[in-house]
Amino acid sequence: MDQRAIERGVPGAVLMENAGIAATEAIVARFGDRLNEVVLVGGGGQNGGDAWVIARQLIVRGFAPRAVVVSSDASQIGGDARPNLEALRSLVGEVDGASLLEVAPEDFGAVDLRGSLLVDGLFGTGLDRPVEGAYAEVVRRLDAAPCPLVSLDLPSGIDADTGQVLGVAPHAALTVTFGAHKRGLQQYPAVAHAGEVVLGTIGVAPPRDAVCALIEDDDLARVIAPRAGDAHKGTAGHVFVVAGSPGTAGAALLCARGAMRGGAGLVTLATRSPSIDQRLWEIMSAPLGDPADAVAMVDDRATAVVVGPGLGTDDDGLELSRALALESERPMVLDADALTAFAGDLAELKDAAGARVLTPHPGEAARLLGVATADVQVDRFAVAERIAQKSGQVVVLKGARTVVADGERLRVSPAGTPAMGVGGSGDVLAGLCGAMLCEGRSPFDAAWAAVHLHGRAGERAAVGDRGLFARELADALPGTLATLR
Repeated sequence: MDQRAIERGVPGAVLMENAGIAATEAIVARFGDRLNEVVLVGGGGQNGGDAWVIARQLIVRGFAPRAVVVSSDASQIGGDARPNLEALRSLVGEVDGASLLEVAPEDFGAVDLRGSLLVDGLFGTGLDRPVEGAYAEVVRRLDAAPCPLVSLDLPSGIDADTGQVLGVAPHAALTVTFGAHKRGLQQYPAVAHAGEVVLGTIGVAPPRDAVCALIEDDDLARVIAPRAGDAHKGTAGHVFVVAGSPGTAGAALLCARGAMRGGAGLVTLATRSPSIDQRLWEIMSAPLGDPADAVAMVDDRATAVVVGPGLGTDDDGLELSRALALESERPMVLDADALTAFAGDLAELKDAAGARVLTPHPGEAARLLGVATADVQVDRFAVAERIAQKSGQVVVLKGARTVVADGERLRVSPAGTPAMGVGGSGDVLAGLCGAMLCEGRSPFDAAWAAVHLHGRAGERAAVGDRGLFARELADALPGTLATLR
């Protein structure tokens, strides 16, 4: 983005100045009562240059910051950081209390970090290897400082693409990221290190063709329009839920509830769980015959289908899942046990008769790819893309900061709460996604809209960070949508 702007005639120094001003404004807005003794720590790269702009801007505003250059050889600092460092050097001598100190990383332990606020400009988005040795100790000292920390672009030591910690990283109270949001800041563990994330504009627009985008609340109104005054159950669509077996009827019921609360006009539950009719009110039921009968039934009656929650992974359950997933012409959500039917055989889904949305949690994603769950969590964007490309379908990789992929595009939702980490919340999401497929949306739009609405409904329904029932999450969907839209 920087390079493109520079090629079009915007000087890099202007971009750095804009970044520093944006960060200064964010710092003043959040920590206006803590500007009397700000300590700025910058490295030898361009992230340090942003810090020197901020220090100068604080001086202009009447404050006396202390700047610390951490570099083995400060004379080698180049790029746009160099003139900003020299400009700061010329100013500090004219302001009582302001200072500029140059230290090698090995000597950083002697630096006094006591102050009202600390700014981290050590490493930026270019970091591509673990922080080790003396620099690791510098980062640890930043993390242990007795005052709030503000990080520039991202906390030093965070991988900008994946959100992983490259050796060590501090915990910021505020991160001002420049130009566009970074993928890494939307995944854990980076989320826990970044604190509040504020986007600072640098004077150029982010590319409109970006592969990855952050879902915002306003986006829902674009894909979920108000219904016409003469809408009825037929126009709202009919979701068939093929789910549940002995002992897992709750998964089927929650999925159906998610579809109904998500806006489906009709919901029919076809299940392997006996005697479920007595637990249904607004939801209809249908007999579940052999796989061929099931395919014919949903193709004849359904607008969209959800297959898998609690359906079972015995031979009969897997056969049913495979038949529906490969042969039905209806758009379909494949969740839970239906995903197990394609572990190691994802490419088969490229030949499915209709569009599919896969909704794996990390463990299921690992089984689909034949890797460990820990490997999935290392780079969730890459895993979602890989599953989408191998299957030829839309993928919802669930978890904190859920990722949606279709092989060409990525979306990530910041919505959600730890209280949603209970059995049944994924079943509600599958049903909601089925409802979103009913009104003619593309599978990709249906998937990301369902994910974001689901996360916001969880926030609305939760009291604290635990104790949420999945049915409460489902029941919060209509009110949440009305509020957001």
